[in-house]
Amino acid sequence: MSVALTAACGSESGAADTPATPAVDLAALDVGGFTTQPKPYGKVNSIELAKLVEAERMANHLPLPQEIMPEAKYGPSAMGGAIRPFIDFSSAAVQSRANADPAAMHAAAPGFVSGFVTTGRSDAVANLSYELDNLVMIFSDEKSASDAATALGQLDLAAVPENQPVQLPDYPNAVAYTTDHPLSGPGQIRSWYATGKFVIFSYVYDSIMSELKEADQAKLVERVQRSISTISPRVAKFQPTPVDQLMNLDTDMDGVLARALSTVVDDQSQRGIPGVYDRQGGLHISPAPEIDKPLFEATGVDRVAWRGNWVYRTQDPDAAARFVEERSETTRRITRVESPKGLPNAQCRKLLGASKYEIAYYCYVAYDRYAAEVAANQLADAQQRISAQYALLANSK
Repeated sequence: MSVALTAACGSESGAADTPATPAVDLAALDVGGFTTQPKPYGKVNSIELAKLVEAERMANHLPLPQEIMPEAKYGPSAMGGAIRPFIDFSSAAVQSRANADPAAMHAAAPGFVSGFVTTGRSDAVANLSYELDNLVMIFSDEKSASDAATALGQLDLAAVPENQPVQLPDYPNAVAYTTDHPLSGPGQIRSWYATGKFVIFSYVYDSIMSELKEADQAKLVERVQRSISTISPRVAKFQPTPVDQLMNLDTDMDGVLARALSTVVDDQSQRGIPGVYDRQGGLHISPAPEIDKPLFEATGVDRVAWRGNWVYRTQDPDAAARFVEERSETTRRITRVESPKGLPNAQCRKLLGASKYEIAYYCYVAYDRYAAEVAANQLADAQQRISAQYALLANSK
């Protein structure tokens, strides 16, 4: 599911640029057909958008996978992390992890509002890792959540003949089951558990167990139980918006989403749902949280917006410049390429030998306390995007 968002404008005082930033003639920049003028946001304009914003608000309270299992600090696959907030059981967020029919799931969970996926891996190499996924779902009331956890768990348990029920010693009310599927092998566990107005659906897939054709059920159970014990007290601190007040939610937190260039509709290599988060939520949607966590802390990132491209609000202009400097470092696989005409303070890089699942070109720029990142599979496109992104930041004063 994709949602088109209308840009908004926030206002913020401060210097237009850091002192070392060269003067930029916005009118001379090649911005292609991209919009560089902000438009105001207000309240959400549909119940679907309201539910997505509610899921994004909840994400700011959820623990990172590495807070559950320290080794699960690496980002997921591009497909596994593409969709985080969801409002329907037919979403890839659910259907890539559960096997029950989405229509049956919808009928079994009438109080469902929205949900968010947290996901991480224990190793940068997929087949040497296990994936730790937790889908946390908001319900209208505690009874709806409790009833849904049981009903959804039983539906998914029955959906695959190879599923085998297991008991979680610390959570006897959870519906949990392992799988030893002929194609995917052992090393999988799923669990549905209700806590307050929330349902936690945990899914663990251990690639090593699958490859060795030998599951360690105790380890699988431990990962699920630690997920529940870590998430439950954290999500309890989040106060869900009453269903009848969802349309009163603000779409854009501090006007930061308005500052992010929208390309999510234009570029099919970038999948996901636009949104704005605080630092914690921003780490959830980061492709590389193990790298971004110390960078966010060092530069004081407190807002992260994504609309196909990224905008990070740092603590001050110097921090934004440092963010761009560190993000744009070269490696053996990443080489420097030319900056766009008229924007010498932008930094552009090329990923050498990019596969069909990877984006080849990345450009970065800072403006005031904001750092931005764009990506494209053609250099000219990336240069136009970073130029348009800079102009949008400059015009959002």
